[in-house]
Amino acid sequence: MNFKKAFSFSKIASTIAVGAFVAVLSGCASAPQKDAGDRTMLETDIDVSLDRFYDEATNARQIVQTAQGVLICPTITKAGFVFGGEGGTCAMQINGRSVEYYRISAFKAGLLAGAEKYSLLLIFNDAKALAEFRKGNRNWQIGGNFSAAVGKKGAHGGFDTKTMGATTTVFVYGQKGLMGDISVDGSTFKKLVD
Repeated sequence: MNFKKAFSFSKIASTIAVGAFVAVLSGCASAPQKDAGDRTMLETDIDVSLDRFYDEATNARQIVQTAQGVLICPTITKAGFVFGGEGGTCAMQINGRSVEYYRISAFKAGLLAGAEKYSLLLIFNDAKALAEFRKGNRNWQIGGNFSAAVGKKGAHGGFDTKTMGATTTVFVYGQKGLMGDISVDGSTFKKLVD
């Protein structure tokens, strides 16, 4: 009898997890470069997200202004129970102007439960790393074929500049919600093309 209850619970949990994963990723289905309304909404979200980032630390604005390129993911939604997923749309900005768009997604499994939204900035400090990331139409996976240093706040209210010596630095900020996992490892970036 207990076996049937355990089986029923796992079946329900799996169904909820798959539903959450599909809901998260389906919210990111349209390519913004094809739909002017989506593009305008994304650009507005990017401006708001950058303002939030600038409020995070005293040197945040300088970090963005001196970067070769910045991949801005204004809203990444993550949800799951045992199994989960995350997704969002990002814009690559060079000299403060969006030049192309990307999708971020990930599938997660393990001890996770809940839902949250957060923002992510991927700072390219090196022109060669930026060119390699933008070249072609391939997937880039953090912790797989792509690595980035994690930007952390220092004791004086600014981000630690030691990570700025890396070719790329990732900043996660603006978390809202409750989720038992905040890892960006396994997140995949895919360029959106017309």
